[in-house]
Amino acid sequence: MTVITTGGEVKRIARYYRKMGENLVKRASDMTPAYALTGQLYLKENGHNGPWIMLSVPAGLVRGVFAAMDEPGIELPPTGPDDKLVPHISVMRPEELEAIGGADKITERGKSFRYRIGGLVSVKPNGWQEMSKCWMLRVHSPELQQLRRAYGLSSLPNEGKFDFHISVAVRRKKVLGRNEARKAASDQEGQEEASS
Repeated sequence: MTVITTGGEVKRIARYYRKMGENLVKRASDMTPAYALTGQLYLKENGHNGPWIMLSVPAGLVRGVFAAMDEPGIELPPTGPDDKLVPHISVMRPEELEAIGGADKITERGKSFRYRIGGLVSVKPNGWQEMSKCWMLRVHSPELQQLRRAYGLSSLPNEGKFDFHISVAVRRKKVLGRNEARKAASDQEGQEEASS
């Protein structure tokens, strides 16, 4: 079926779609960042290298992002006792707590702080020797930045070198390379194929 339109109709249709586009752009420009996610500030006594101040994060958030990822050899980040998942945002590192006189100086423990999630990024983790790669959600929180500044620290962890983030996946070293476990599995598969 062929539709024949006149020049006037084409112009009318073009005006309609242009106006519709302008309205969409106006609505998009009205968007503002929402800091609707909250967590509770707490002290992790026996963390890696000493005590840490952290913000709690729902495990469902991390598990949901992890489930949606399509990366070979990943696992949930082992951050808690017995390598269990304990989702969090690291707010103050052990050396920072020591510099301000210890974790007891932090009076805001137990209070809620707001944040919003940014993009998913991957890094080669510095100081996590057994991991080759780590995936994390960037986090922005003016409230956590203000908390750090109130104690004489930089707005962001590690003298501003790190963003706030939520680790969602890791890959151990040698998981994707040839190693004894992979070699043994390949050898077994080869033997099964030869015998059938």
